[in-house]
Amino acid sequence: MNREHLGYCIGVLKPDEVIFTSVEPPSLGEFVVVESNEGDKTVRILGIVKGVERFDRFIGNDSYSPEVVESIINVHKSHGIFRSYVSILGMIDGNDLKNLRHPPKPASPVYRADKELLESIFSKGGSSHIPVGTLLTSGDVKVYVDLDQIASRHLAVLAITGGGKSNAVSVILEEIAKKRGTVIVVDVHGEYENAEYLDERGENVVHPIDVKINLSELSADEIATLCGIDFDRSGRQYFVLQKLVECVRRMREAKKIINIRNDVAKNGYVGGFDENNEDKSDNLPPFIDDLIKTLEVLIEYRSNKGKSEEEEYDLEGELGEIYEIIKLCSFVNYLKKDELIGVHIRLNNLRTKLRNRIDDNYQPLIEQIKHGYINVLRMKDLDYDAMDVILSHLLYQLLNERKKAIHGFESKIKVPVIVVIEEAHIFAPWDSTTRTKEALSKVAREARKFGLGIILVSQRPKGLDSNILSQMNNWIILRIVEPEDQRHIQRASETLSGDLLNYLSALNPGEAILLGPFVKIPLLVKFRKSQAKKSGSDISATEEWSKWKMNYYLK
Repeated sequence: MNREHLGYCIGVLKPDEVIFTSVEPPSLGEFVVVESNEGDKTVRILGIVKGVERFDRFIGNDSYSPEVVESIINVHKSHGIFRSYVSILGMIDGNDLKNLRHPPKPASPVYRADKELLESIFSKGGSSHIPVGTLLTSGDVKVYVDLDQIASRHLAVLAITGGGKSNAVSVILEEIAKKRGTVIVVDVHGEYENAEYLDERGENVVHPIDVKINLSELSADEIATLCGIDFDRSGRQYFVLQKLVECVRRMREAKKIINIRNDVAKNGYVGGFDENNEDKSDNLPPFIDDLIKTLEVLIEYRSNKGKSEEEEYDLEGELGEIYEIIKLCSFVNYLKKDELIGVHIRLNNLRTKLRNRIDDNYQPLIEQIKHGYINVLRMKDLDYDAMDVILSHLLYQLLNERKKAIHGFESKIKVPVIVVIEEAHIFAPWDSTTRTKEALSKVAREARKFGLGIILVSQRPKGLDSNILSQMNNWIILRIVEPEDQRHIQRASETLSGDLLNYLSALNPGEAILLGPFVKIPLLVKFRKSQAKKSGSDISATEEWSKWKMNYYLK
């Protein structure tokens, strides 16, 4: 076996670190093998170069003047010697690595790790392992990660803008598609609109879902979030909305019963049909309209409080249903007119803001998830409050459905699922509370035994909640320049050492540090280019201007 000898170990050797000198320079992040003779056998130890220095003992004195250095150079023509610092990864035992219990012997020879050895350790795996790229310092050695570990122990993908995080996620999705795994992608900016993830037969398995909101299915608390009504800051308006939603739901149930009775009296069975032969037994206005209309009745009622009994009687006669509404919404007697008007304004703003995104007939999102597909939730024209409500609602449902599946009950989500959350720092910020942040905290703690995995993607690591980030056991960290971002990641990760931290700002786009149980040891990896057709790359302003100019002069 041809091995490239580099040098010999020197100085004080430790079980986790050795130093060696060489004439040829090793690269940062390169794998080396230390061979130590222990009795009648040779122990092979795998390490990774974490630091390199170059020195010359003849000009090592930093007090030498330039003239002295020049005279030494003329006599002693040396290119210097390299001193390399190596982190010990473990003792090589077949295709595995075992902890080293004591340091190697002094003057042990050091070799460059050969391709066959690296492939046996990093390019082998079971059916759960997927290829994502190559070793950064050995471009012909493929790197595989354990997909089961992502699904059970979650994953954080972090980088500055343009660092390659979207490509890294896309590579993972490509491999999941080949296995016909089930994924839900929260597409905040429309990056996945044109994506094509193919299975082994070449079939596109992307299932786009245009997300809408069925207000009648949401809790009053969720509707309050959509309206921007916070309990701590707007307690009275929060109370109004809670009672209003409760009141309107009772009225709508009563109307359904009346419609059913009318259908039976008219047709002899439940459910009339319109001209399009569609069931119209409910025949109810949109839930948002019922909320606003009921509130308008209550506002008018409060406006007429204090009038004579005769005037009040006339008002009831004009409105017809006011008496029943006031009976159901008796809470109105304890409120001021301005409190009602404030909620009315917020509900109207909500109806205007969401426009065609509100649909009482919208099929529950959990029922639209297709097994064996990359389900892309299209959310790009929703504001973050709406996204927050939708995503938190979905996460709780997913967890409940997976619990049912594991415990043998009928479930809408029968197989394990991975949820990819882009712009994670918005949904789980460190400095404020959101609905999704609370849902993620619960899911991250409980979901590992129920087959619900989370992939958090962010270009602002320091903006992510550290408690949730720390529950991501696997990490793909691409180029990170900002020191506070680096420190935030290190505080959240137990496996990111100071040595690895030093690599972050030196990484090129697409290069990453992989940490966690989905790889055997921390690795420096070059991600392959995703083949999926996906938008989201930077716009070239000069190209767009050129196209416009050409069209302008052709007119």
